[in-house]
Amino acid sequence: MIRVVLVEDHVLVRSGIRYLLEARGPIRVVGEAGTGEEALALLAEREAEVAILDVSLPDCTGIDLCRVLKARFPHLKLLALSMHEDLEYVRGFLQAGGQGYVSKAAVDHELLDAVLAVARGERYLNPSLAMRLAMEMVQEEGSEEILSPREEEVLRLLAQGLSHKEVAERLSISEKTVATYRERGLEKLGLRSRSDLLRYAVRKGWLRG
Repeated sequence: MIRVVLVEDHVLVRSGIRYLLEARGPIRVVGEAGTGEEALALLAEREAEVAILDVSLPDCTGIDLCRVLKARFPHLKLLALSMHEDLEYVRGFLQAGGQGYVSKAAVDHELLDAVLAVARGERYLNPSLAMRLAMEMVQEEGSEEILSPREEEVLRLLAQGLSHKEVAERLSISEKTVATYRERGLEKLGLRSRSDLLRYAVRKGWLRG
C-alpha cells in the first residue's frame, strides 16, 4: 500500500483526489494539508512515500515547498498537480527535486499512473507536457548550434549582467557590434527580451561559476 499525503488548499479538490486514488489503486491517503506549513508539520508526524503538491499554495509556492521537503525528507517522492502548464513551472519543480508533474486537466486518467510511477522511483510527466518539454529542448539545442561563437559569447556576458559597454571592453569590440551580435543571437534563439535571455541562460547553465 502506497501512503500518500495531499497538499492542496481546496478541500473539495482534495476530496476528489482522495476518492480517485483510493478507489482505483493500492493507495492510502494518510493525511491532507492546505498550506506548506501544515504539510511540514504533517509529514513530521506521519510516514508517507509520496506527497502530491499543488504548485500554488496560500503561504508558499509548491516549488519552494518541494525544495524544503526534499531537504528534510530525502526519501519522499514529490509529485506536482497543477493547473499551470507553463514549462517554467515544470522545470522549476523538477529542478527543486520533484519526481513528477501532472496537469489538473489530466487528473482523471493520469494521476494514478503518476503516483505509481514516482513511488517506483521513476519520473513522470503527463504526455502532453513531456512532448512540449522535449520539443523545446530540441529547438534550444538546434538554435544554440547555429549561434556563432561570438554571438554566444556576447549573450553569455549580457546574461551575467554586464552592460553593452562592459562587454565591448571585455571583447575589444564596439558597443554597436555588441548590439548587433545581441540582436542576431536573440533572433536565432527566438528570444525577445533580457528576461527571456536570463531564463534561457539559467536553463543552459551559463550562469554557473
